[in-house]
Amino acid sequence: MNDYELTWYMQEISMHSLGAEIDFKHFLQVVKNEETRQTRTVWFHLTSFLSHAAMISKLVSPISPRGVKIERMNLLQEALNIESNSEVLPRNARDNVEHFDERIDNWIGADSSTLLEVVFPNRAGYDFMNVDEKRVKRILLLDELIFISETKNADKFELKLQPLFDEVKRIGDEAEAWIESTSPYNFICPQ
Repeated sequence: MNDYELTWYMQEISMHSLGAEIDFKHFLQVVKNEETRQTRTVWFHLTSFLSHAAMISKLVSPISPRGVKIERMNLLQEALNIESNSEVLPRNARDNVEHFDERIDNWIGADSSTLLEVVFPNRAGYDFMNVDEKRVKRILLLDELIFISETKNADKFELKLQPLFDEVKRIGDEAEAWIESTSPYNFICPQ
């Protein structure tokens, strides 16, 4: 893979990093406002943020890497300084966003009379509601910025949003720096 081809991936990563940054900032504005905290707008921006992060994850860590995928993975991880413990590499959030239809399928016919989609101010609210005994669509623990949802097996998973945001932004900055310093293309584009 040459630098021309690698540029195409870097541009996508840069775009998704910018989209993630925009949606995360909108998410924070909405969730910090008491009037909008319990609205669907919270989940719209959070899901959009997670979708952008998932696209970056897919590009730098494809499932079953073979052929060009393994070459892409290795080149991107090296060029973007992605460590093995990077916040974009685990697949729980990525799978939750990409396969949300499977979560809904799990709820059908499973006596899911309680399905939670709520922002709790802290873990005390989560514990008070005895969430471990309920089905979870989406939960946010506001004080820690922790997103909670279910895996395909209905197990709960927790995702710390701030470290994921920080890593996505760092990767986007690295992609932009690579484009400016290494890409053989000359770009003319609006700022």
